[in-house]
Amino acid sequence: MKEYDSLNDNEKRNMLASVANLYYNSDMTQNQIAERFFTSRSKISRMLKEARQLGIVEIKILEPWDRDMELEQEFMKRFHLKDIRIISVKEENNTMTLQKLGEVAAYYLDNLLSDHMILGMSWGNTMYHTVKAVKTSKNIPITVVPIMGAANVRTPERDSLDLSKELAYAYGGNYHYIYAPLFVTSEEVRKSLEEEPNIKECLNLARHADIILTSVGSIVYKSWKSYLSTKDLYNLEKKGAIGHIGGHFYDKDGKEVVTPFVGKMIGLGIDDIKNVKNVICVAGLEMKAEAILGAVRGGYVKTLITDEDAARKVIELDDE
Repeated sequence: MKEYDSLNDNEKRNMLASVANLYYNSDMTQNQIAERFFTSRSKISRMLKEARQLGIVEIKILEPWDRDMELEQEFMKRFHLKDIRIISVKEENNTMTLQKLGEVAAYYLDNLLSDHMILGMSWGNTMYHTVKAVKTSKNIPITVVPIMGAANVRTPERDSLDLSKELAYAYGGNYHYIYAPLFVTSEEVRKSLEEEPNIKECLNLARHADIILTSVGSIVYKSWKSYLSTKDLYNLEKKGAIGHIGGHFYDKDGKEVVTPFVGKMIGLGIDDIKNVKNVICVAGLEMKAEAILGAVRGGYVKTLITDEDAARKVIELDDE
């Protein structure tokens, strides 16, 4: 095998094909192949990687759900997304649809995560179903951090603290907490708290995340009625707000709707979210179509995971 580096291109490709054939088709281990070629296991590992990079080996993974590929291409063309999954869901109720979306998101995320990645995440029902669906064989040093303060919810397992911890544990990684509520009493209090070492470190990690995992909320269906008053929600609707991401509200064109309470919120700014290279949004059901549309128009979402009914409604609204 020492002679490998001195081979010409055709000879190298033949050698890589032979190694790949033994590994993928003959079910030989890398150690066994290394013994056959009188080389090291690490050399075989590098050759298998090179075989994939050169296209000698192509791996196709058939996902265990139906996707609407035509609709996905339409979304990619319209909204310039980094990636998308639109699944056909024939479930009996909304909860089952969210569970299915969680499974898709968990599977998708598992294929992206690698050593030393930072994952920022929000909270809520969709995130809960995603974390619960994680089934991984990876044991990697990732870091999971919330992108905003803790919610005052009756079901703490749906809050960012518990979700960050559970997702990190699934991968054998580390997690951080933001020891502060989502909303505080004034902008001065927020500024003071965000200088606290723990909170400052968490927010800095989240700003430099490789991936943010989140959903979007709908104003029309009052998905934040537990955190905002009826008057607040009414005023937001009057200003044209249709959805929110990471605690920030936007209109149908994706433009931020400035609110009096955003200055009192502990969390990433809307530009911080927009600047992260991959924001994966998991959101489904027709009721969230308007919020999804505003989020993709605003460029807050890089990867979208949704269901066919929601996606068709988004296209319909965009055509209007």
